[in-house]
Amino acid sequence: MEWESILAESVRDGKIRELHLRKLPLLKSTTNWNKVELIGWIDHQFKYTHYKGALVKLNNKLFFVQEGIIKALQEFLNWKHSKQIIVTKD
Repeated sequence: MEWESILAESVRDGKIRELHLRKLPLLKSTTNWNKVELIGWIDHQFKYTHYKGALVKLNNKLFFVQEGIIKALQEFLNWKHSKQIIVTKD
């Protein structure tokens, strides 16, 4: 539970560390997408993976949502947030 609280508070001043981004769970489905709060957009290239999507908060927990899921849901959600989250090196 301690790690979850660290992740929930990992975005500060529009920045997140690479380590915290890697540890975030993916949000693939939920019963009510209207309860999901958009924090900001992520577009970051790691050595072997590319994180492109959004950081969201659901029930005071932080999640990463992939771009494909966002595109599939964009007609149902009104996520007009333009804040870009900067990923910093560890």
